[in-house]
Amino acid sequence: MGKKHIALFTSILLLSPIAGGFTAQAATLEELQQQKDALQLETNTIQSQIEEKSNSLNTLESEKSNLETKVNELQSQLDELMNRLEAQEQKLADIESKILELQAEIEALQVVIDQRTEKLNTQARYIQTDAGVTDIASMLLSSENFSDLVGKITVVSKIVTANKDIVEQQEADQQKVEDSKVAVEDEKLAAEALRQDILISKNNVVAQKTEIDVQIAQVIENYELTEAEKNGLETTKADLAAQTETISNDMAAEEVRIAAERAAAEQAASEAAAIAAAATAANNLTASAAPTTTASSSYTVNSSGFIKPASGYYSSPFGYRLSPITGGSELHRGQDIAGSGAISAAQSGTVVTATYHASFGYYVVINHGTINGVTVETLYAHMQPGLLVAPGQTVSQGQQIGIMGTTGDSTGVHLHFEVHENGGLVDPLNYIGG
Repeated sequence: MGKKHIALFTSILLLSPIAGGFTAQAATLEELQQQKDALQLETNTIQSQIEEKSNSLNTLESEKSNLETKVNELQSQLDELMNRLEAQEQKLADIESKILELQAEIEALQVVIDQRTEKLNTQARYIQTDAGVTDIASMLLSSENFSDLVGKITVVSKIVTANKDIVEQQEADQQKVEDSKVAVEDEKLAAEALRQDILISKNNVVAQKTEIDVQIAQVIENYELTEAEKNGLETTKADLAAQTETISNDMAAEEVRIAAERAAAEQAASEAAAIAAAATAANNLTASAAPTTTASSSYTVNSSGFIKPASGYYSSPFGYRLSPITGGSELHRGQDIAGSGAISAAQSGTVVTATYHASFGYYVVINHGTINGVTVETLYAHMQPGLLVAPGQTVSQGQQIGIMGTTGDSTGVHLHFEVHENGGLVDPLNYIGG
């Protein structure tokens, strides 16, 4: 609970009848009036605070409504991305199926190509061995007449032309196989790249939705706290009204008592005057009057194989320090790098987490596998919205994963960088140098 809330509850407690409050046991009307005026002043102050809390509740309700609208918009974006992702997955499946069909076609075509190749090789061997120039000349000389000779020449021409067509078809089919392979691979790469972009967009929308969910939870918490404060003020106001009514009743009773005393004094004075007159008439007999009453009223790889993940100066080291948020002593889990600009992977690895957290803001965790016998992970926090990676993605050393920001529990633009060995925290300078 904040200091202003504690102070407010303290003031409410001090104004309540349990803590003493005002009593209606005054000796004079003046004292009672002073107490009543003081209660009225406190009532006016409480009423102002109640109105302030009512305005705050209206503001929080509006803020909650706006955040819920954003959540609905993000959910719509998420639904659209899921539909796109599903369509892309189906497209990839179709491409895979197409690749299998093409592979079957290529294999069948390869059989034809192999058969043609064998046929060409057989004919070539035949020409080289069995059908030499002498055989062809003998065939021509054996022709009975010119017509027979023309016929044999036509047959030879057709054989040569057929072989030429086979060679051309052979080359065309081989080129077709190569072109088909390239086209399908290009299509597959493009589809996979689009799928990766959709996954990153989806992850960023989920992270933004998480951020707004955290904000909504904070608004609800503030709303409930403000409503409790308002109810406390209403109770105090009712207590002050009851005390004011009691004092008003006491003042009315006091006025009645004073009026009765005045009437009694006047009656006593009248009776004393009558007695005095009677005494004077009876030979100056003395009489005493009735007594009166008085009221009291860019980067360099270190020997560890890691690089500094961002440009800037080291602003807060690993270890115990006074928290800039709470002011208390705490363990600073990592190394802060102050500055601005791109944040890069300190080493190659696989993205484990890329989302929003109430303390870390937008952050990323990368698993670098086993190094020197221990599992090493790095954490990058307080980044701007719009992360450039998604869980499950493989990143290379120096690849940009986000931009420095001040989201979450942060007092300025910087990168909070952590290194975990087997899940335990270690000083990041052991990896990225001084």
